[in-house]
Amino acid sequence: MNALSDAAISPVDHHRRLIVLGTACAPLSLSIGCGGGSGPSASSMTTSPPLVNPVASSGTSRSLPILPVDQGAVDASGVRAFSLRVQRGTTQFRSGVDTPTLGYNGALLGPALRLRAGETTAIRVRNDLEVATTVHWHGLCVPADVDGGPHQLVAPGAEWNAFFRVENAASTCWFHPHPHGATGLQVVSGLAGLLIVDDSALAPSTLPDTWGVDDLALVLQDKRFTASGQIDYALTANEQLTGYLGDQLLVNGTLGPVWQAPRQWVRLRLLNGCNARTLTLRLGNSVSLLQVANEAGLLAVPGARSSVTLAPGERAEVLANFGSMAIGQEMPLYASTATSGMGMGMGMGMGMGMGQGAVSSEVVAMTIRVALPAQPGAMVSPPAKLPVASSVSASAGATVRSFNLQGGMMGSPFTINGRAFDMDRIDFAVPAGTVEIWRFVNATGMAHPMHVHGVRMSMLSRGDNAPADYERGLRDTFVVEAMQTVTVAVQAAAQASSVPLMVHCHILEHEDAGMMGQFVTV
Repeated sequence: MNALSDAAISPVDHHRRLIVLGTACAPLSLSIGCGGGSGPSASSMTTSPPLVNPVASSGTSRSLPILPVDQGAVDASGVRAFSLRVQRGTTQFRSGVDTPTLGYNGALLGPALRLRAGETTAIRVRNDLEVATTVHWHGLCVPADVDGGPHQLVAPGAEWNAFFRVENAASTCWFHPHPHGATGLQVVSGLAGLLIVDDSALAPSTLPDTWGVDDLALVLQDKRFTASGQIDYALTANEQLTGYLGDQLLVNGTLGPVWQAPRQWVRLRLLNGCNARTLTLRLGNSVSLLQVANEAGLLAVPGARSSVTLAPGERAEVLANFGSMAIGQEMPLYASTATSGMGMGMGMGMGMGMGQGAVSSEVVAMTIRVALPAQPGAMVSPPAKLPVASSVSASAGATVRSFNLQGGMMGSPFTINGRAFDMDRIDFAVPAGTVEIWRFVNATGMAHPMHVHGVRMSMLSRGDNAPADYERGLRDTFVVEAMQTVTVAVQAAAQASSVPLMVHCHILEHEDAGMMGQFVTV
């Protein structure tokens, strides 16, 4: 662990947070600290550490782990119940090297909880760590008191119960910790799982749906390791601005895995679970992607894409056709760091750790080997249209709020409307059930993926332009490019609550350092 003297402590909250992590979370056996100094300004950022080929770094190829799916147990009253245990474990990212990690119901990552739209769900969380945590249901529209934000801390050895009705349509959401000041550390240590929402409006035969065979979830995360093989969370001076950037890319917790795929159409559920790095993903062998969903649900009309770019927290569902490939043929899933444009297919400007105009080389995130024949009932052709939940639209005269994203110059912390997060301060109140217009105005030199808890939301415009087709529909996380304004329509929860909900940047180090606000529904 990096040692910091009192003389090295800056009055900036970001630096104090690193000291707290280095003390409270010492049992993680991670390398934790800061690079010292006041940090670079946005105009002096250097290029981020490039990703390295994970197969070469691991020394051997491994089969892709399939995330375990948990269907829950339905009781006599129709409540579907799940249990999550937050625990420590060890993982061998490299053969013969044990690395301390965190996981849900296991040593690393967590299961995919299979929820049903319209059902009541109960999730019991037990915290077996020596530090407090929370579990946030990222993307689910749930009451504020069970949202799992920083106000719902689960103490060491304690249990927390979340009880809610699933209001989301068919979508791929996820869950992760959200304790203020420690989210980045706990996520990079391994805490992340999926929430798969099934909806009767989407017939099972419409899209590939055999879990792990033609319906595959991929959790992509970057990490950095010490010489002894431990996770290195010592933030460099540059990362105090950009967020944590690992040089090793893992898929479902594995370096350079190989997936045995069927010779047919398959569905890939993609999650960028990185702390700060934005990823551009594409298939080799000139295989195109057909995007059928963004992070909050299905797209009305599937759209062909040569690649998909995801900022931290964003998800996408794509189809790929392996039907014309020979048994035994392989293709890479390439990943690179996005360097220009916006998220969900556009890149990220100089944000996410890349210097402006920098070129990011591709690495092979995983290898797909066509090894199985087409499965019985395999999808023959993709649907031309999909059932979608209604978008949120604002009426004339709707309340307009502005969220000014500021900071990053001369080492100053990033803020929203000039204020760092304060657990005891409510920043604003929204009338229950109303639709407002929120304008996110980015005055900084890097892009920020913004996430809003507990609301229904649709994008109205990106700058002066209408959103691209793949950014339409419902959203929960979206990128605001440097010096750009994004406008969204936000529908507040139907029931008032005095428990705060969060709006924040999903670069986890920005969030931990205070680029977050909170609001209540009245």
